[in-house]
Amino acid sequence: MTKRDDKSGRIPLLGSFEARMRRLGSNNEGWLVAVSGGPDSFALLDLAFRSTQRTPRSLQAITVQHHLRPEAEDELRTVQRWCNEREVPHLRHDLAAPPTPAAARRARYEALRTAALQHGLPSILLGHHADDQVESILLALVRGAGPRGLAGMKDRRSLGQGVQILRPFLETPGHALRSHAEEQNLPFHDEPGNLDPKNARGRIRTVIRPELEALRDGCGMAMVNNGALMRAADRALHARANHLANNTDRKIWSAASEGLRLAALGLRAPNTTNVQLRPLCLAIADEEKRPRIFAVHGGVMELTSRELVGPKVT
Repeated sequence: MTKRDDKSGRIPLLGSFEARMRRLGSNNEGWLVAVSGGPDSFALLDLAFRSTQRTPRSLQAITVQHHLRPEAEDELRTVQRWCNEREVPHLRHDLAAPPTPAAARRARYEALRTAALQHGLPSILLGHHADDQVESILLALVRGAGPRGLAGMKDRRSLGQGVQILRPFLETPGHALRSHAEEQNLPFHDEPGNLDPKNARGRIRTVIRPELEALRDGCGMAMVNNGALMRAADRALHARANHLANNTDRKIWSAASEGLRLAALGLRAPNTTNVQLRPLCLAIADEEKRPRIFAVHGGVMELTSRELVGPKVT
């Protein structure tokens, strides 16, 4: 039986959830909550349901079934029963087993966007939390990402056509969501694959993250905070880049890779090839006369945009 909310702070996450949703700009529009049945998404669904009891709004849950594990069907039915008991509409979307995790993620987001459009629910709520954010930042680090990748997941992301993803728990440790799920007797399940060291995220959870925490206690939240700094750096980078690029070259600039943008600002961008230098220099304002340094096959090249592109044709 789910415990009642006495509105006196007995459920700490409820107040913080509602505050974050206000910060994310979720006014009175409806919510579509993506719930797999794990502790994180179940806690999110429970908090969203409680919030709608205090401030009425449309609420629906959705489970995307990839058919990757035989027990997933029973887990989906558990979510359905919980929703039926509270008269929360529950949707299911069945997908063929994907060839890769990346393909699964793309298919899942497209399914969520389609459902949101069909049911007039502009905000899709996801249960990603601070531990997931740490994993995303570490994975970005090892693949050599720039500021945008090192910022981690965004708490608000547009999927187009007026639909947005909201992640209210990116600053909340995963154990807080699990504690809520346990305290409220939510019928969640744990997926064994989440702790499998054979996959990247499982290895971070079971091997790498514990070692990092032993090296520096609290390093996970420090990385989450650093992600916010990287997001600010990325905004500053693009603001400066847009200042350098003239109106004619904005389209070329927007299509350039992050590494090329960093190079255009005089920062080191390894493995920048000669083929990439022309669109890069086109992105620099014609008025920019001082030399820029670009990394080319491990070396450097110093040139101005005029030297490579030539004078502006009038």
